[in-house]
Amino acid sequence: MSGRAPQTLPPRTEALLDELLAGFVACRHRPGELVSRHRVGRGARNALFYCLGYLARADGRVTEKDIGFAEQLMTGLALAPGQRRKAIRRFHQGRDSAELSGLMLAGFRLQGPWPQRTSLLIGLCLCHGAQLFGAPEKPRRYRCEDGFYQLGLPLTAMDRIFRVYRQEVWIAPAPPKPETLRDAYHILGVEAGDSFFHMKQCYRREVSRYHPDKLRDDLTPAEQAHARDQLLRLQQAWEVVKRRERLTR
Repeated sequence: MSGRAPQTLPPRTEALLDELLAGFVACRHRPGELVSRHRVGRGARNALFYCLGYLARADGRVTEKDIGFAEQLMTGLALAPGQRRKAIRRFHQGRDSAELSGLMLAGFRLQGPWPQRTSLLIGLCLCHGAQLFGAPEKPRRYRCEDGFYQLGLPLTAMDRIFRVYRQEVWIAPAPPKPETLRDAYHILGVEAGDSFFHMKQCYRREVSRYHPDKLRDDLTPAEQAHARDQLLRLQQAWEVVKRRERLTR
């Protein structure tokens, strides 16, 4: 949050975070692939999906992107059917929580303590979840901060992970123009069964994230260019949805 005094990471924490970030970059910024390279025990898995569910509800509604990200992590962790059901149950518990339960997270630790590297890995996944739609708005950022606090992670680590995104992910070239309805739904964060009215609301909400009048003043030229690309893609996706609506009237 604004006004937070800068902190220095302990040397061991900094070394572990450097190692994870190097692996994250090597995985082309794919957390699902990164987690497949680490051992994540039962308690840590429970904490991960519980926190992800809490984060996903930041904007009031869990999106298809949030669910897809959780599924990517389940695949990366190679969860068996029973483990997947438990992960989904923890995700739902987090989704339905008004705030993270420190008591519940402490109980997860009793299921099998995990090293600091694993906590940082969970934190990295939370940062990715906070940025599924680009630079995080306050609700997602604040819930991400809650996760770091409850996991006993320094917020300086979160700031460093966000900086990697700002430098390497947000400024990446925009994907190609959406051509299909499926592409358009994915960009807008809606589902095929949603009403046209709901899709319009989602479109307006997402456009407000990248509208020039709503952008922060301290964005770099590269970040401003990325915001323009995202705004253009949202507008293109909306045109695809509107065209389909006209044809089905």
